[in-house]
Amino acid sequence: MSQKRLIAALLAVIAVFACTLVAKDNPMSVADRQNITFTGPTLVAGTLLPAGNYNVIHQMNGQTHVMIFKAVNGNAEAKANCNLVPLKVKAVRTEQRYTTNAKNERVLQEMTFAGEKASHVLIQ
Repeated sequence: MSQKRLIAALLAVIAVFACTLVAKDNPMSVADRQNITFTGPTLVAGTLLPAGNYNVIHQMNGQTHVMIFKAVNGNAEAKANCNLVPLKVKAVRTEQRYTTNAKNERVLQEMTFAGEKASHVLIQ
């Protein structure tokens, strides 16, 4: 086997191994970043966020899942702990579920993002 073929085969083995490790560490296909649009003021973990577009960053603090909402155009921000609830199949579409509190504020309860195998249930 030529040296070029040996190097190519070695790189292919390394790539397969790296992909296996990534899939093992993230079996629910949860993305590190997502986007969400709030059409009206929305309460997220006790913080009232104005309507607008937000980047949602998924972080791990030990065993705790944390969702960080940062306004795309502005400085509004909220952090919410969440539980990941496994789905049987990858989500086909992105969805949010809300409730209304005693002050008639819209409260974000849960998010499911297309392509992920888990739903994010916020801890209020």
